[in-house]
Amino acid sequence: MTKDKEMLSVTEVARLMGISRTHVLRKINAGEISAVKVGKSFIINRSGLSGIYRNLTEKDKKEVEEAVDKTFKDYGEVIRKLGNV
Repeated sequence: MTKDKEMLSVTEVARLMGISRTHVLRKINAGEISAVKVGKSFIINRSGLSGIYRNLTEKDKKEVEEAVDKTFKDYGEVIRKLGNV
């Protein structure tokens, strides 16, 4: 799948979002993802995913990294203990 591809299959959207095909289909049926039915399949316009999925900017990545660092600083011991459960 190329990053330039505008129309995506359910499988491609699932991979892109890190969720199952079934979950994508549920989101389509719930109206959370716009899709067009073609035969027995759906196609999804990448631009329709902008509210659900988008590429992070460098600023966004830095903010996420800082939030993760703060979380581990504040709750690292608890997270380590939960990892051993």
